[in-house]
Amino acid sequence: MKGNIYPDLVRVFYTNLKFEGNNPVSHVKGVEMEITHEVWTAVADLKFSGLRINKGNLGVVEDFNKIQYYKSCLKNQHA
Repeated sequence: MKGNIYPDLVRVFYTNLKFEGNNPVSHVKGVEMEITHEVWTAVADLKFSGLRINKGNLGVVEDFNKIQYYKSCLKNQHA
C-alpha cells in the first residue's frame, strides 16, 4: 500500500460497516463504499481460479484429506 494511513477514517469505516447481500458496505464522510469481489481482488491482487472446496463438491476432488488441508492453514502445522 502506498500513501498515508488515517486511523480515524479506518475506525469510522469499520464502525459503519454493514453487509448488503454478500458485500460489505460502509459510509464515511458521506461517501458510500461497497467492497465487491472485483474491488477486493484488485486491491489484494488476488485471482479466483481453480476448484472451490465446499461441502457440495468434496467428492469431486480426488485424494482430498480434510485434516491435511486444515493443518496446511495453521501457522504451526505440528501443534
